[in-house]
Amino acid sequence: MTQEAASFEPFAEEVAYIRVNEKLVERLLRRLNHCPTIKLLDMAAGTGLLTSIAYERAKAAGARLISTLLDLDFPALAQARLDVRADKADFVYASADYIPLKQDYDAVIFANSIHLLDNDAKKKALAETWRVLRPGGVLAVNTTFYEGAYPEGSKPFYSRWIRRAIAEINQRLPQRNKLEKAQAMDWLSAENYRSLIGAAGFRILEMRERRVRLSQAAVRAISAYREFAKGALHATDDDAVEASRALQATVQQTFRELKMKYLPRSWLEIVAVKAGS
Repeated sequence: MTQEAASFEPFAEEVAYIRVNEKLVERLLRRLNHCPTIKLLDMAAGTGLLTSIAYERAKAAGARLISTLLDLDFPALAQARLDVRADKADFVYASADYIPLKQDYDAVIFANSIHLLDNDAKKKALAETWRVLRPGGVLAVNTTFYEGAYPEGSKPFYSRWIRRAIAEINQRLPQRNKLEKAQAMDWLSAENYRSLIGAAGFRILEMRERRVRLSQAAVRAISAYREFAKGALHATDDDAVEASRALQATVQQTFRELKMKYLPRSWLEIVAVKAGS
């Protein structure tokens, strides 16, 4: 069974994904344990998972959470209005590199999305983040699309899986136009991200690479994400749906052949504070 290649949301519903984002939120909130009310900007918020996690953790610590959810995905924001949990929530249709808000926030979460921006947009988004944070405000960033996301033990899986998926999509689309270079994402190294965030005026407090085990279901779910499928198979926008289907169709066989139950993958996590005033 395959899922349509469009949204990140199928993967966002996987337990492994939720757990790794809970860890990011927990590390952020530890830096704000003196705040009775936390004003949060949830960048590229999607359907509001990070805000809801932050609300539950803040509530358990006796703090209120006021969140602004920002995204360019209007249907996701509409769903967030129905699903999100917070003491108060506002929803803003805008891009991360031009935030139509004033300096007012204790914290910004930029989760699972910074990799989608090109380098210039990354710089602009981080400059905007610095601007809207109060002095001493905290930024938390994570991504699993960076150089280092594939631990050594995962390489045989990816090599075999991608070979099988390429054969599958070539059968489905024998005349397809393969991109010479995957253009969907601009992957940076962990040190590149450290430098980029530091150059925006932040002081890095923590940086770590967190190992996560993905089930077959989770790998199929991430394959349903069109940007992942395009990058993995060097597919064009027109071929993204078939690329996703090819990836999903070959997941189970690859797990079986390698006798694997889980696929290791790494998430980069960075927590930083706004330096200066």
